[in-house]
Amino acid sequence: MLLLLLLLLVGAVAAPLPALAARLTGLAMAPGVVTITADGPPAVAFQFALAGPDRLVVDIPAVLPAPLAAAGAGNVRGLRAAMFAPGVARLVIELSGPLAIDAARSRPDGMAITLRRVTAAEFAKQVARGRRPLPVEVAAPAMALPPAAPATSPTSPMPPTDDFALPADLFADRPPPAAARAATPAPAATPAPADPEPPRPAPVRPRSGKQPLVVIDAGHGGKDVGAISIDGRYEKDVTLAIARATARELQRSGRVRVRLTREGDSFLPLGGRVSIARQARADLFISVHADSAGNPQARGASVYTLSAVASDAVAARLAARENRADIIGGINLGQIAPDVGDIMIDLSRRATSNVSVAFADTLQDALSNQVTFRSRFHHFAGFAVLKAPDVPSVLLETGYLSNHDDADLLFSDEGRRRIARGIALAVERHLLGE
Repeated sequence: MLLLLLLLLVGAVAAPLPALAARLTGLAMAPGVVTITADGPPAVAFQFALAGPDRLVVDIPAVLPAPLAAAGAGNVRGLRAAMFAPGVARLVIELSGPLAIDAARSRPDGMAITLRRVTAAEFAKQVARGRRPLPVEVAAPAMALPPAAPATSPTSPMPPTDDFALPADLFADRPPPAAARAATPAPAATPAPADPEPPRPAPVRPRSGKQPLVVIDAGHGGKDVGAISIDGRYEKDVTLAIARATARELQRSGRVRVRLTREGDSFLPLGGRVSIARQARADLFISVHADSAGNPQARGASVYTLSAVASDAVAARLAARENRADIIGGINLGQIAPDVGDIMIDLSRRATSNVSVAFADTLQDALSNQVTFRSRFHHFAGFAVLKAPDVPSVLLETGYLSNHDDADLLFSDEGRRRIARGIALAVERHLLGE
């Protein structure tokens, strides 16, 4: 009997204890990414979308000592979080344009939620789907998902509000119970235009001169040929042709001034391209490129805005490759453009970053009928040519030279004209507020 009691005691001590819920301590917003800081890695979450006003909601099994709030960026108006129920913290992402959650990744110090732009119709479908699990990628293999889901299952409604003292401003963000959704139309069922026109932005106030100025950078050049197509042609020729065609479109209209970083087949250091835009007091900087990949099926255009952290593995690889351009010319970027040294501190200024993101959205609209996009058009990465602290900047990858269809488009006069028309239209819409 004594031996049996000892075995029971040892078994009780050895049994795993339930994992403690993460304690959320902060909220932050960078273009396209919501960061939640915590004392541990949240590994489970649930999501839903609400309309009127539009917002995304994420429920996380966690503890929140006090409500949190943070300013938004891009199509996010702002962030707020508070305890919704015992053991459940609720994050509300207030939107000014339709977005969806692209991915959620837990980290030892919290969670990063990546957002992507969607159409109004796609957002309405999110609202109609109601509350569902949000897959959370675990950053490190050592971190495992908890053995049990939180107190609320993805299909069951949250407990009645009378059972908990909830923050009053979060009541409206709670989805109706499943039975009520079945019996009465959900907010998403309210008739709405399939794809309403986005509000027109205010025109940009030119930094110099009477007309706004855009600087268009033809990537690579000279000894730096860039990517090589499947039939041996060079990226540097594609980018120069598109930059020239875009300049002609804008000059024909005559409402926006345009300057090219290079007019011919010449090599320019990355810092030199940034300096041209800054010294000219440009209102917008567009660096034109073409990509390549080991997979010949990869194709489509994409746009990048600056972030210290790449939005995906492809973005990280591409930025690393493009940022090596100066090595080809044997140039020290720190010497050629010393003011770029502490650029990441300056780039934390929300205004410039938000304008870059807004133009990326406008560029997506303008190019949507001209070229094929990658599965997701807008990405973030640390490109050196986007590091001007006072000039909104994007890097446009016009397609993949390693793909037959994209290469045919990019090396054709008609294909380049189509891309140039789309870029010029986006520039005028953005700078003139059209």
